[in-house]
Amino acid sequence: MVKTRVITALFMLAVVAGMLFFANTQVWLVGISALVAWAAVEWASLAKFSKLAKAVYAFTVPALLGAGYMLMNHGDARLVIVGVLLSVLFWLLMVPIWLFNAWHVRSKPVLALVGALILLAAGWCLLMARPHPLSFPPSIENPWLILGFLLVVWVADSVAFFAGRALGRHKLAPSISPGKTIEGALGAWVGVSAYLIFLKYMDWLPFDLTLAKLFLLAFMMTYISILGDLFESWLKRCAGVKDSGRALPGHGGILDRIDAILSTLPLQLLLYNLLSMSQ
Repeated sequence: MVKTRVITALFMLAVVAGMLFFANTQVWLVGISALVAWAAVEWASLAKFSKLAKAVYAFTVPALLGAGYMLMNHGDARLVIVGVLLSVLFWLLMVPIWLFNAWHVRSKPVLALVGALILLAAGWCLLMARPHPLSFPPSIENPWLILGFLLVVWVADSVAFFAGRALGRHKLAPSISPGKTIEGALGAWVGVSAYLIFLKYMDWLPFDLTLAKLFLLAFMMTYISILGDLFESWLKRCAGVKDSGRALPGHGGILDRIDAILSTLPLQLLLYNLLSMSQ
């Protein structure tokens, strides 16, 4: 199981790196649109949409993604800015309340709106890896930077998995995800902190931050990545399924692999912009 999980993760890393460094703008747009459509299908399944509603949803969300991207390229970034900010607020404010109160939301319109918000915000953030006239959030023309964002999530997830297996004794959220432990979460924080410190001392970090600020930044990133993981786990529990899909051996579905990216990437881009303005 661990071997399969690692092999699948390495394959996905190779695909993402290849797309980031070698795909042109059009291929990148098609790739992200396909990813969002795939995630939308799995989200619709978790929400128990009908076959027709699932098909409409899988078409509508990528269409909105492309519409937002076209608006950005024509100098109108309002839709994207609002979407990214609303997503950050949703993850930081609503998701903790949602999980704490164990809301079992059955309203399909609510689930459709929530899914569209988080998928579109993360999708738009990924599209910003390609040059366009948008100034806020910033255009990220350096593929190393977006890869660095993704590595934060992958480091947190990997270290949490192995630290939890080796040291896990105390359950983090047993009613939501029995396999997650406090020790695993702390291990993820240590892992992300070490990653950021490594970037700082290699002079690869775009900002001059103190160690205290790096630990705080690592905590924020780890916290919101865990929220993304727990939220998707809660949705699966409400839907009565173990995985969001079966396409990725050792991981389940695409939502099982990108759940933490959906929650973390908008905040990363927002913080990147704020730190850029403060320099």
